Amino acid sequence: MPAVENSCSIQLLLLMPKKTSTYSLDESLGHLSSNASRAVLRRINRELSRRKFPITSEQFSVLVHVWDQNGSPQYVLTEKLYKDKTAMARALSTIESLGLLVRMPGQVDGREKLVFVTKQGRDMMSEVADLVSGILEEAQKGIPESDLQVCKSVLRRFHRNLT
Repeated sequence: MPAVENSCSIQLLLLMPKKTSTYSLDESLGHLSSNASRAVLRRINRELSRRKFPITSEQFSVLVHVWDQNGSPQYVLTEKLYKDKTAMARALSTIESLGLLVRMPGQVDGREKLVFVTKQGRDMMSEVADLVSGILEEAQKGIPESDLQVCKSVLRRFHRNLT
């Protein structure tokens, strides 16, 4: 069956009209934003590891959302971070095992899990937030504030167009 699907895919590609312009990764907003994001995340992970913080950039992202909206239901975090339920549950479980957050049953519906940052999590997040801010400042060095504002605006519209 896969050979038939591949054959059909190839035939469809051959039937598609050729575009006069070519696709260039160097000019692709998706590719450029993805590369920039990976570079920042790689640096954050390297610095977190070097400084012996027990979390990754991915876990930091989850903690930031919990830190900003302490007591949010788990499903809200799932939606905000564009994760599936299983991946979010696993991430929260890992962070919870580090003592950085705690999940508690909701008052109305005990099946609902509310997520809170612990004191240990708050203490660590202050340090990690400073570290991440420094990395982002380094990444933005030499870029005028007006260019950064335009970039943020474009990326927000880019994202909004796809959601």
